[in-house]
Parts: sequence; structure tokens; C-alpha cells
Amino acid sequence: MTKVDEIKRKLNDAIERYDACRKANDVDGAKAAAQEVKALTDELNEERVMEAARREAAARDLTEQEKRELNRFSFAKFIREAGRKELSGFEKEMADEGRREAQQLGLSVGGFAIPHVLLANKRAAAGQNVTNPADGGLLVGTEMTYIEQLRKKLFLTELGATMLTGLQGNIDLIMGSKFTAKWLGETDKVTTEKLQFSKSTLSPKRLAMMGAFSNMLLVQASTDVERLIVDELVAAHAIALNEAAINGSGASNQPKGILNMDNVGAVAGGDNGAAISYANVVALETAISAKDADFGNMAYLTNSKVVGAMKTTEKATGTARYILEGGLANGYRVHTSNIVPDNLTKGEAASKCSAMVFGNWSDLLVAWWGGLDLIVDPYTMADSDEVRVVARAFHDVGVRHEESFAAIKDILA
Repeated sequence: MTKVDEIKRKLNDAIERYDACRKANDVDGAKAAAQEVKALTDELNEERVMEAARREAAARDLTEQEKRELNRFSFAKFIREAGRKELSGFEKEMADEGRREAQQLGLSVGGFAIPHVLLANKRAAAGQNVTNPADGGLLVGTEMTYIEQLRKKLFLTELGATMLTGLQGNIDLIMGSKFTAKWLGETDKVTTEKLQFSKSTLSPKRLAMMGAFSNMLLVQASTDVERLIVDELVAAHAIALNEAAINGSGASNQPKGILNMDNVGAVAGGDNGAAISYANVVALETAISAKDADFGNMAYLTNSKVVGAMKTTEKATGTARYILEGGLANGYRVHTSNIVPDNLTKGEAASKCSAMVFGNWSDLLVAWWGGLDLIVDPYTMADSDEVRVVARAFHDVGVRHEESFAAIKDILA
């Protein structure tokens, strides 16, 4: 029995005790059971996240010899041979491993799969001599694995989001309601409250990316070519994940992003939008602290238009002190990404409003199942001697507590 199974068993027992105490009108017993339910719920969520972290650590815990083996893999050779459907050598071994990995996750492979362990450990310049700068030493420090490159392009990582890789199966996040306390007379009866539970499930959602490479490029045996191919995949991958975490609709197979979550705190500027103000900034913080969620990796995220306005807008007229100074607003970091929309509508401000989000970003979870599945099509663009590559990965986005975030969506900047 896994630790998750053990916690779930204890949680079920605690819920049964709580229900029994309520039926018996045992207020103290119900309160004690409810406290145990809350503690076990938090422990269950944390253990599910830790399980994913341990799997990721295991994928990276390879010997130096194993890592050197993985460096034999060539993305260019893989794509070139996949187009002819005749993989050979180490690339075939990795494709077979990727297919096995997908089967374990219950996922189908549309083309050829690259397993997670390779993405987590493969480096672009295999076989270089790091001792001699001319033989590769100059490359040290700039080479990154696919996953590390992806993280560097995710502004979510800079904000402190939790990235869960190497997942197996769905991840359920359990949320429970809270007790309220009332002052009563000496013989007044207390009303027994019933705890309410809700569940948010992270499940694999298909993310597809498509690009094209010339056959002339793919026949080159070059570190730069390998790096180019990986960079192209990483860039498309990162843009889609960043976009989903902030703007995802939660419909049409998309994850639900923070700006569309129901219980995220809301701050309004005006009926028709309003310029950013110091009061808005403080109101975002207040919306979170009012729900006792103001702890963790707290930071702001907005677009470049709003950042520019914050740098030139005084906290109060005549103070020469601005909302954003030294990268901080009211003592918290401010991050910039133009993925944060600037075309929202409020009243008469049609498609002119920008958004800003404040919150505990470690409560944002970016989930990843398996590696990459590549379909290589050498036919559609044959007239230009190009090979089209369609890659797919499986992800979801969720939060531990929606109350950890607040947003304003009607900033005129």
C-alpha cells in the first residue's frame, strides 16, 4: 500500500467519524474529526505533489555513464529516419522506450515517442571535450536539457510555479470547507455544520505543436542543428503552456487558466476600466490576505503596457514615488509577459483593457505526463524539400487553492 493509499484510508475513516458524530449531535467529536479531515486532506494533496517530484528526481538520478549513453541520441537523425519509418540504432531504442512509457500511462502513440527520461537528461553536444575550450569547453554552461530549456522559457517557473513532470494517472486535489464559530448564550444550542468537499482533477490534455525543417538541414551532423531543432520545439511548447496557465478557457480541451477560475479574487478599476493606481495594487493584496492566503511565492504578473504605466504613475500626486520602482510594487516582485492580455473589454472600453494577477505562485501546478510524441511527415511539403514535424505532449494546469490568486482585468494602459 502506497502512502497515498494509506492517507486516503485514514481520510475516509475520519469522514465517517465526522458523519457519525454529527448524527449523534456530538459537537466536540465532530469538530475534532473535522480538524483531522482537514489535516489529512492537506497531507494527501502534498503527498501527491511529492510523488510526482520523486518520480522526476528518479528520472534524473542516472549515472554519468547512463547520461553519456543518452547523449548518443540525435534529434536530427530521429526526425530524418522517422520520416522514412525506419528508425535505427539508439534512436530506435529510445522510440521503443517512449512507446512503453506511453502504454504505462494509458496514452496512445501517433508516431514515434521520445521518453521523458531522455528529455530530462539529453544534452545537445554529445562527445565534446569540456577540458579544451575549442573542443567543447566553451559550450559548458550554455547546454541545457529539453526540460530545463522549457523551464527557462516558462515565466511561470520564475514566478515559482510548481512543475510536475513524469506523472502517471490523474491527480485529484481535494478542497474542504471551513467551520464557522458563533458566540452563544449559556444554554443556546450550537448548530452542527456539515463539511463540504470538492475535487479538482489534473488530467492529461493533448498539446500539439507543428513545424517544418528542410531535408538539407536534417542531413547536417552539427551541434548547432541539434540545438536549433530543440529550441524550435521548446519555444512552441513554452508559449502554449504559459498561455494556458494564464488565459486557458477550461473548454475545448484547454486547461483552465487563472484569469478564468471562479474563486480567484476580483478587483475592479471602474465601470469602463481605469488607469492603474496604487490603490489597485494594494486591493489585489487585500483580496488574498482577506482569505488568509497571503504567503508563499507572492508576486505580480502583468504585461509591458501596465508595467510602463506603473513606472510612470505616482503612488500619490507630488511624491515622486512610483508604483513600480526597482522591480518591486509595494515590496513584491513584478514580472512581465505579453501573454497577459491587453485586449479585454469592460463597459465602453472595447478590447482595450489589460490584466494583472497577484498571488502565491507556488500554488500553481503545471503537470506533464510522459515525453514527446512526434509524427514526421515528409510528403505534404515535398515540393519545397521540407519535412513537417507534428509534436504532442500531455499537460494540465491547476491550483491548490484558487483563493491564493487575485486579478484585475480592466486596466487602461
